[in-house]
Amino acid sequence: MKKINVILLTIILVIVLLIVEIIIVRSAAEYEPEIEVVFAGVKIPEGTPITPDMLIKKKISISYAHKQSVRNIEETAYKKAKVDIEEGEMLLNGKLADLEEMDQIVIMDRSNRLFSVEFKGDQANGWWLKAGQYVDIIFVPNEKGNTEAKGMQKSVEKLKNVRVAAIIDEKGRLVKDTEGTALPRYISFELSDDQCDFLAYAKGNGRLEISVIPE
Repeated sequence: MKKINVILLTIILVIVLLIVEIIIVRSAAEYEPEIEVVFAGVKIPEGTPITPDMLIKKKISISYAHKQSVRNIEETAYKKAKVDIEEGEMLLNGKLADLEEMDQIVIMDRSNRLFSVEFKGDQANGWWLKAGQYVDIIFVPNEKGNTEAKGMQKSVEKLKNVRVAAIIDEKGRLVKDTEGTALPRYISFELSDDQCDFLAYAKGNGRLEISVIPE
């Protein structure tokens, strides 16, 4: 009888140990280490310089961390967003660029020049413009302006079919979406030498208006 009890007890202990071992193995298999990565705490529009107050750090399972994910907020120093980054989005190095990297303005004719003029919204068709679009520039001279300078006559002048090379905000950044959060301020036109001379005169002797050519 004692032998039977000993055998039963041994069997029960073996079963218990086996169950404990299975539980330990399963727990170890399901365990995954966590890692801290950086997320956007707010929406960051394209071209915006990134500051620490825009970011938050979260712990996530290592399998969910993208290989390009930013691990330290310090890595974003002197960086800007290459594309729009949504609030709560994991920050990826591929979506960041150095602040020193200048956006390129495309010129269609290499013999032309870029010439920028500051405009208000009512002068620029409410900023319903985009780079590459063609517009007419209307010059309305001042009543007391020097109408004899450079042979200018005291009348409305117009430059037709002028290409908008770029729209620029108040911080000198290219505005690619005039419906976004960046406020446009300047328009850079692609002009010939003579057209540059005309606009240089017009800026100081009257008012400029943009007449949009429908696409």
